[in-house]
Amino acid sequence: MVEKSYPYSPGSQKVDTSVEAAELIKKGADTIRAKVFNVIANKGNFGATADEVADLLGLSSFTVRPRVTELYKQDKIERKDKRKNASKRSAYVYVVSKTHINNQYTQKGI
Repeated sequence: MVEKSYPYSPGSQKVDTSVEAAELIKKGADTIRAKVFNVIANKGNFGATADEVADLLGLSSFTVRPRVTELYKQDKIERKDKRKNASKRSAYVYVVSKTHINNQYTQKGI
C-alpha cells in the first residue's frame, strides 16, 4: 500500500506528541475530511467556518481544523470571506473551490 503524504494524510511537526496525534487520527482522517467537505459543499455560497463545521458535525474544532487545512491545501475548498466565530474572532469562511468544480467537470468529460 502506498503511504499518502500531507495534505492527503495528516501531517505533524517533528515532536513526539505531534507525530503520535497524526498517527492516531490517520485511520479516520479520510472519513472526517469527506464529512467536512460535504458540510462545506452543502452550505453552498454561504460557506462555513471550521468552527461551524465542527459544531454541525458534533466534533472538536481540534479535529476539524486540520481537515479543513488539508482540503484547502488540496485546492478542494477556498477562502471566500471572514466572519466572527463564537469567540468573536474573525475566521475564514470556506466554500468549494472553483478549481475543484472544474476538475469534476473535466473528469466527467464535460
